[in-house]
Amino acid sequence: MDKKKIELLAPAGRWEALEKVAAAGADAVYLGGKRFNMRLLRPGFNFSDQELQDAANYLHQQNKRLYITVNNIYYDEEIKGLSDYLLFLEAIGVDALIIQDSALLRLHQQLGLTLPLHASVQMGLGSAEALEFLAANGVSQVILSKNLTLQEISRIHETHPMTIEFFAHGDLCISHAGKCLLSSLATGESGNRGICIKPCRWRYTLKGIIDDHDGPRYYLAHKDLCLYSHLKDLVEAGVSSFKIEGRMREGDYLAFLVGIYRRALDGIIENREDRRMLKEDAEKLEAKRVRDSSTGGLFGCTGVESIGLSGEREPFFPTSACRLERLQAEDYEEVPVAAGEGVPVAISVKAADLEMLELLLNVGINRVILGYEYMRQRRAGWNKAGIERALERTEGQAINLVVETPRVVNAAEMEPIEKLLDWIKNRPRLEVMVNEYGTLALALRKGLAVSAGPGLNLSNSTAADFFRSKGLKRLTASTELDFAKLKTMFDSGTDIEIMVHGPLYGLVTDFCPARAATGAEQANCHEACRTDDYALMDEHGQHYHIRSDAQCRNYIYYPYDLCLFSYLPRLYGAGLRHLRIDGQYYDSGQVAATVSIYREAIEKMVQGNWRERDNYIKLLQLYPRGLTAVPYFRNQTRD
Repeated sequence: MDKKKIELLAPAGRWEALEKVAAAGADAVYLGGKRFNMRLLRPGFNFSDQELQDAANYLHQQNKRLYITVNNIYYDEEIKGLSDYLLFLEAIGVDALIIQDSALLRLHQQLGLTLPLHASVQMGLGSAEALEFLAANGVSQVILSKNLTLQEISRIHETHPMTIEFFAHGDLCISHAGKCLLSSLATGESGNRGICIKPCRWRYTLKGIIDDHDGPRYYLAHKDLCLYSHLKDLVEAGVSSFKIEGRMREGDYLAFLVGIYRRALDGIIENREDRRMLKEDAEKLEAKRVRDSSTGGLFGCTGVESIGLSGEREPFFPTSACRLERLQAEDYEEVPVAAGEGVPVAISVKAADLEMLELLLNVGINRVILGYEYMRQRRAGWNKAGIERALERTEGQAINLVVETPRVVNAAEMEPIEKLLDWIKNRPRLEVMVNEYGTLALALRKGLAVSAGPGLNLSNSTAADFFRSKGLKRLTASTELDFAKLKTMFDSGTDIEIMVHGPLYGLVTDFCPARAATGAEQANCHEACRTDDYALMDEHGQHYHIRSDAQCRNYIYYPYDLCLFSYLPRLYGAGLRHLRIDGQYYDSGQVAATVSIYREAIEKMVQGNWRERDNYIKLLQLYPRGLTAVPYFRNQTRD
C-alpha cells in the first residue's frame, strides 16, 4: 500500500465542526444534508443545500474531499425526491456518496451519475466476495463491518483491490451494522433510517442462565471503539481510510480527536515512531473519553470486557423500555374479501428438521425453506446430510426446497459457504436464499437459482428492480415495512414474499451474555446458552429470547412472535401472493397445526369467504408466549 494515500476521514454535523476538523488535519469530511440522511434526530445539525455547496467549495479549496451520507434505507414514496437530490449532489461536485440501500446502485445507473459510491458500514460487508459484487455494480470504496478481526481485514485486502475504510474511533453498537431491527419493531423508529431509540442502551435482567442477583444491567451497552494503538496494524492489514464517528459531536471535541489521529497517521506515513507522543496522546484520549474504550471485535469475539455492564459511564439517552403490543382475542376483525378474485396464494414454510418436513408434505406445502445455520437451543438447522435426506424424501414430488444461508457471513466463514454452494450446484432441484452480499456474489457466480432473504433489507421497488436485474427470483420484503409500504411494493408488480408467522428477529451480536454471566471463556464454554428460556428481560417483564449459533453469535428476538393471520384479507387485497411461515424453532406438531390453519383459511379467502375467528383464537392458544402484528400493523403508541 502507498502510505501517502492513507486518508483520515472526519465527521461534521455543523459548519463550525467542518471548519475545525479540516483545520485539525482531516483529509476528507463526511456529512449529511437536511434530508435522506441517517442523523436527523437533532434539528440544529446537518447541512442545507446551500451549505452543502459551500462545504464542497470550502474543502476543495484546501484540496480536501467531501463525502455525503445518503445512507438510509428508503421507501418508495421517497425515491423521486431522492433522485432529484442525487442529481443536485452530482451538480455541486461532491467527491462521493456513502450508501446503504441497494436502490442507490440502481439509481446511480439510471440517472447516469459519475459520483463515486462508497458502501456504508450499514451494508454489513465482511468478505472479499461482497466487495466483488459491489465493485461490479459501481462501488469504489467500502466501509467494512466493525465486527471483523484484523486477520479477516487482511484476508479481504489480499483478495480484492478495493479501497478499504474502517472505523477507528467512536460509538459502537452491539449489533452487526444494518442487522438491528429492535427499535423499529418496538416503535416503528428504524435504526436503518437513523432514528433508533437505542434498546441496546436499556437495562435488562438475564434470565434462564443463573440467578442474576445484581439486578438489571446494561447487557447490550457496548463500550466505545478506540483503535488508536492499532493504527499501524490496520495499515499493514490493508486499511487506507480511517473513519472517526461522531456527526452529532461538537466541533472542539472532534478537532481534538482528529488532531491526535492525524499525528499518529503522519508518523506511520513518514515511517517514524514517537513513542512518547503516542503514549501522551493515548492518555489524552483516555482522559476525554465519553464511555470507556474497547477494541471491538478486532482481536476476536466480543467479550464482557467490551461491555459497560454497570452503565456508570453511559450517557443519558431519553428513551426506556416500552410496553409492546400483544395480540388479544378482540383484535380479530372480519374483513370482506372480494369474491371471485380466485388468485392463489403460495405458502413457504421454514422447517426445523426432517420430521417437520414430513408433516408439511402431509398438509400440502410445496415450498420448504431449510435454514443452513445451527442454533444451539433446539439444535435447529440443516446440514448437507439432512438436506440430502430431504431431497430423497421429496424425489418425484412437486416441491421446491430452498436452502437459506445465514444473515452474517464474514471472511473466515466464506470457505464452507462456497463449498455448500458448489454442493448445491450439483443438485439442481435446490434453490438458494441469501441474506448478505458475499453469499449473493458466490451464488450468482455459480449460476444458482437465487432468492433474496429478509437480511437484505428490501424496502422499496427500486431495490427490488436492482435485485431482479441480477437474476434473483423471489424477494423477501424487510420486516420493518408497514402495511402501506408493503402495498406500494405489491403494486409495482414485484414478486414479493413476506413473513406472516414466526419469531421476529431483532439483532445479531458477537457478544454472548451467557458467558458474561457464568464467567466462562469461549474456549471453555459451558454452553449455558442452550436453555430455551435464555432471554433478556426488560423493566416491564418482557422477555427478548436469545438463540446462539455455532459461531457463538447471539440472535436476540422480539418478545412476541409475528402473526398476521387476522390481516390476511387486507394483505391479499393489497396484492400479497407469497407468504412465509417460519417454523424452525417450534415443535413439529405446533407447526403442522399452524400451517393447516393458514392453508385452509387462505383457500376459503381466495374464494371470497373469510370467517376465521375460531382459527384465530386457536393460534393465540397455540402460542402462549404471545403473538403480535407489528411492525406491519401497529395500533398503539409508546407509553
